[in-house]
Amino acid sequence: METNKTTKSSQYPTKTCPQCESDQVETAIHEEDYVYGTGESAIQLRVDIPVHSCNQCELQFTDWQASEIKHQALCQHFGVLNPNQITQLRKKHKMTRAAFAELTGIGEASLNRWEKGINIQNIAHDRYLRLLDDIATFNHLKRLVFRIESHKQGLPNNFSLFKSLKNPKKLKEEQKVFELRMVA
Repeated sequence: METNKTTKSSQYPTKTCPQCESDQVETAIHEEDYVYGTGESAIQLRVDIPVHSCNQCELQFTDWQASEIKHQALCQHFGVLNPNQITQLRKKHKMTRAAFAELTGIGEASLNRWEKGINIQNIAHDRYLRLLDDIATFNHLKRLVFRIESHKQGLPNNFSLFKSLKNPKKLKEEQKVFELRMVA
């Protein structure tokens, strides 16, 4: 349900009308009320979204920016990290989505959907992500995962992997046959 508050904005690039392909499109900010959910759990949110109007065919339309603004409002309402914050958290640790997913145990597909704003993470995952924002906590997780993986591979508890070593199983085999010899 749209309210009557409309403000013109020039901060949006020129759009092309999807109906008549005219470039005579103006953008204005409309205050919009929208409902998320159904029944008793439904919530009503108010957002300011860009609405594009074609001067030639009079079509009014929104684009990805309106969807993104609505998604941001939902994240704020639920008190969870928004897609950009999740992406920035992962990038802060200089990790690809696949590496971050492997380390954290969060499914790569789930992480992808959260970062793209397709889904919103539940509160448990949100709190986990927030904990990982702390470098000390993140490093603790890396050490913990390394110990678990080392144990699975049968490596000793005091084993320490150098970043340049790629194959711990091969290293373990080489350690078994290694012996010191006296040179005459």
